[in-house]
Amino acid sequence: MNLQELRYCDPSPAVDWEYMQEPQRVGSSFALVNLARFVPPPTASSWRVTVEGQFCNLLKLERGWDGYNSGPISRAVAAFTRAILKSAMKPDTPAPTLVPTRGGGVQLEWHEQGLDIELMVYRPMDAELTVHFLDGRDSIEEEPLSMNFELLSEVLEELI
Repeated sequence: MNLQELRYCDPSPAVDWEYMQEPQRVGSSFALVNLARFVPPPTASSWRVTVEGQFCNLLKLERGWDGYNSGPISRAVAAFTRAILKSAMKPDTPAPTLVPTRGGGVQLEWHEQGLDIELMVYRPMDAELTVHFLDGRDSIEEEPLSMNFELLSEVLEELI
C-alpha cells in the first residue's frame, strides 16, 4: 500500500478504520508512520463491507468521470442509499453492484437467483425499483420508492 492511495472516504457506522504503525524506510533508517486501513468490525455484514468499498470508489470520482462532464455521486445520495440498504437488507443478503449515474445518482444492481433487480436512487427520497423475474412472473417496472422499502426487502429475500 502506498501512502498516496490512502484517502478518507466517509465510512458508514457499519465500518471502522484502524490505525497501525508501519515501518517506512527513510534514508538508511526506519521511521514509524501511521497508516489507516479499512477494517470491518466483527459484527459487520459482508454486504456492508462490500458496499462501503464501492462507495469509497464512487465518492472519489471527479467531474467528467463519464466523458460527458457528469458530476460525482452526491454525499446526500450516498447517505440515503445507505439508509435504504440498512432498512431493506438482511445480514446474508448478497451485496449489490453500485454504478454511478449522471446527475449525481447511483444505480444498485443484483443479477442472480433468476432475478434482475435494479434500484435507481436519483436523490434523497427519490428512488425507483425495477425487477425482472426470469421465471415468467410479471415484472415490477419503475416503481417509485421514497420512504417505504418493504417491496425491495421482499424481492431481496428471494436472493437468500
